[in-house]
Amino acid sequence: MGKDTPDWGGIYNSGQFYPLFDMAELAARLGSPITYDRRGALIWHYAFDDGIGDVGPATSGTGSAVALSADIWENPPFSCKLQAGSTDGAYARVDRRVAVPQSLRVGFQASLRANPNVSQVYINLWHYTGSTLFFSWLRADLDANTLVVRVAPASPVTVVTLDAAFPDLTTGYYFAHFKLVADLANHTLIRALVDDQEYDLSAYDMASQADTSAPHVLTRVTNEGHNLVNSVVNVDNLIVTAAEP
Repeated sequence: MGKDTPDWGGIYNSGQFYPLFDMAELAARLGSPITYDRRGALIWHYAFDDGIGDVGPATSGTGSAVALSADIWENPPFSCKLQAGSTDGAYARVDRRVAVPQSLRVGFQASLRANPNVSQVYINLWHYTGSTLFFSWLRADLDANTLVVRVAPASPVTVVTLDAAFPDLTTGYYFAHFKLVADLANHTLIRALVDDQEYDLSAYDMASQADTSAPHVLTRVTNEGHNLVNSVVNVDNLIVTAAEP
């Protein structure tokens, strides 16, 4: 019965060949969504595993809806389906409010899959200070194939075109990764990313207006329709980061 056979497993010390002291590095090796831009410290991440109860859904217009999708996702088992209705300007969106982090260099990332007939998709980053609202957004205009960012001043509405030949996200049926980063200490923009494309925003400030809401950070994803059809954007992996370089 081999009783005299040495226990080969017991005579060697067990240990890692490459110990990991950096949990962000471990997360990246495990395929975390932060792999797309590993800068920043992860402070909130939601992949709709528990439904849409952890975000604030809102709709406007006939046919607009927010619901889970078990058929399309970046991380299983669900994504969130934002359906813009069949009236011009109809929208579906989800919001998430978080406490203002101690490190005020903040980023917001969302994974988006746009189905045919999607018109415009926004990701928003807002900072309420108690007296002022500072805000910016990235907008992918899939009708005009452009990518723009909202900058100061707030009135008139001021946008900067980052890409005048933005790819059609409705072809290929894949999740694109949008990220907007700002310094909430001085309310300057830092950068925007869409997949492997990075845009320097350091020359621009966030727009602002008076607002007495309690201090917090609000993140938002909106699908806004102008094609008079019930167009759908699937959203997954909402991520808020702090301590961005």
